[in-house]
Amino acid sequence: MSKTEKEFDAVAMMRSARDKISAAIEGMTLEEELEWLASQELHDPFLKRLRDRAAQQADAADRPSVGH
Repeated sequence: MSKTEKEFDAVAMMRSARDKISAAIEGMTLEEELEWLASQELHDPFLKRLRDRAAQQADAADRPSVGH
């Protein structure tokens, strides 16, 4: 097997992004994390949908359940 030089290391990029986000939200409550996420400028349509779904789930969790 031959090894080729990587021009882009996706694993390293994801770890770096995760570490940066983890540092930014460290110590925040869930509500604070959601506010922080909503305040971030997102250019990727997938990330926008993901953020919107997370906010919808948080809203649904805050509402009392019906019929119980």
